Amino acid sequence: MLIKVCGITNNGDISAVMALEPDYMGFIFYPPSPRDVSGTIGQLSLSSIPGNVKKVGVMVDEDEERAEELVKKYKFEAIQLHGNESPDYCARLKKLCEVIKAFRINDRLPSEISLYEGKCDLFLFDTAAARPGGTGKKFDHRVLNGYICKTPYLLSGGIGPPDAEYITGLRMNGMAGVDLNSRFEISPGIKSPVALEKFINECRNIKR
Repeated sequence: MLIKVCGITNNGDISAVMALEPDYMGFIFYPPSPRDVSGTIGQLSLSSIPGNVKKVGVMVDEDEERAEELVKKYKFEAIQLHGNESPDYCARLKKLCEVIKAFRINDRLPSEISLYEGKCDLFLFDTAAARPGGTGKKFDHRVLNGYICKTPYLLSGGIGPPDAEYITGLRMNGMAGVDLNSRFEISPGIKSPVALEKFINECRNIKR
């Protein structure tokens, strides 16, 4: 199961989280978010992150040229797109790095998902909100029972420390892993390494 820890904002969390060896670590470039690193990314020790943990730049309707610039400058292995980016936008960036396209879910899968097939490496399904960003709430995962696309996806939205057994018990077509963020924090942008370690170990069936 793929594990992505998103919303990293400081060097302490970089060290603590990379020790847990998630598959992805996400850095958000979106000023309305309390986890935005647009102005502080240069202070973060991204070079300390080992190659087995992919660095992800998380963006919302970013200018394509600017998105490419950020990927190259900070050596992101993946980009996560949380806005209304078109399939062609995704396809062009896919030539540069891995592309994760996020979709916000209400009570059904968005009809346009099929247009992104073959143009993204992963989809991410999050709970719908008034604006991009986490809500800390789950959507009804039963809507994914009818998922028939070939692109694997990460499950996001309201996943918290008590959910490891539930997550590992899911048997949904296409699910490749989970995205962890706000419910694993002490305060916005400050992660709880203890909660993350326990959840990740339980998902990977590591006994300590």
